[in-house]
Amino acid sequence: MKKLGIALLIASALAFLSAFTIPFLVHSGTKMTGWIAGLLVCSEVMFWTGGLILGKEVARKYRRYLNPKNWGSKPKEMNKDNEQTRDRH
Repeated sequence: MKKLGIALLIASALAFLSAFTIPFLVHSGTKMTGWIAGLLVCSEVMFWTGGLILGKEVARKYRRYLNPKNWGSKPKEMNKDNEQTRDRH
């Protein structure tokens, strides 16, 4: 099930990015609008379905990545050595 969720997230990213290529491929205004809207709607549906399948842990992980407070800072990783040195002080 996890592979299906990841596949849906990847497919949603591809659908979203392909929406930017439509103006170069379709020359009619109404067709272009329909294709772009359809791709964006499909992309959103696939993204949220994949997110629901993958669950709360993955959503929490990506929420941390998307939080502007965390941009530019390195992720904090604690290992046993860091914990021991911190406890001595």
